[in-house]
Amino acid sequence: MNTAAIYNAYEFPQTPLNHLSVRPLPQSVYRRRRLALLAIVGMIVFVSVLLANEIMGRIHGVPGGSIVEASGSSVVYVVQPGDSLWGIAEKFNPKDTDIRHTVDELVKIVGSSQLQPGQRLVFNKGL
Repeated sequence: MNTAAIYNAYEFPQTPLNHLSVRPLPQSVYRRRRLALLAIVGMIVFVSVLLANEIMGRIHGVPGGSIVEASGSSVVYVVQPGDSLWGIAEKFNPKDTDIRHTVDELVKIVGSSQLQPGQRLVFNKGL
C-alpha cells in the first residue's frame, strides 16, 4: 500500500494562493444586479396584485373592468331577465331624440334583436 497519496488533514500540502486571487467586481456591477432584482420582484408583485384583483372580482361577481368601462362617456348595462331593447332604449334615450333611432343603435351594438340575461351592453351615453 502506497501511503504517499494519503494525507492527514494537518499535513495537506499548502498551495500558493496567487493563482486563486479574485479581483473584486466594480460597484456598478452590484448596482445593476440590485436594480435587475428589484425590477423582477416589482414585476412579480405587480402581476400578483392584478391576478389577485381579478380572482377576487370573479369570486364576488364583479370581474375587472375593461378599458371601455373606464372611460367616463360609456355605459355598461347588464341585461336582466325580461329586458327588451325598447325598454333599455327608454332608459338611455337622449332628450329630443326619436326612440326608434336609439333602438336601432342598440340592435347594431348587440348584433341582433335578441337579448340574453347577463349579456353586457357597452355604449356611449349619448347613443
